[in-house]
Amino acid sequence: MNLAEAVIYIYRDASPIKDFEVWDNGPEPVLRAGAETKGRVRYEIKPPEIGEQPVEGVHYRHGIDYNLLTEGEDYDLVERGPYIAVWKLDAPQPTEAELQAAWEAYQEAEANKPPVLTEMEQLQQENMMLRAQNQALSERADFIEDIIAEIATQVYS
Repeated sequence: MNLAEAVIYIYRDASPIKDFEVWDNGPEPVLRAGAETKGRVRYEIKPPEIGEQPVEGVHYRHGIDYNLLTEGEDYDLVERGPYIAVWKLDAPQPTEAELQAAWEAYQEAEANKPPVLTEMEQLQQENMMLRAQNQALSERADFIEDIIAEIATQVYS
């Protein structure tokens, strides 16, 4: 399912960059139970000033170094898939079921839409139609001519 197309199908005036963003981060690591402390590393942000107590988030932060962990034992790579990461519309964010229904409706609408012709194909189609009209007018003129000739023969006989 193309989430951006589904959202635009629901909210016709929505802009995919300005009003919402769809992200796909690819495979992301998910820690298993008990591995939280194993790969925990303290990253220094800035040193505290003299006499100042270090504050987490200001002077340092804790993070996980996945190079210290073993995939499959300490963490797993999980594919989350595309998701709506940013929502700036005033309207409520659609649920997964609403998005799926909109995607199916969008696909049906696209399947029923007539094919878009190139300029050359449009000109060829118009040319064929004009030829058919010209042929019909020519046949009609011939028919009228025959009728006039028949009327003339009957009048002069």
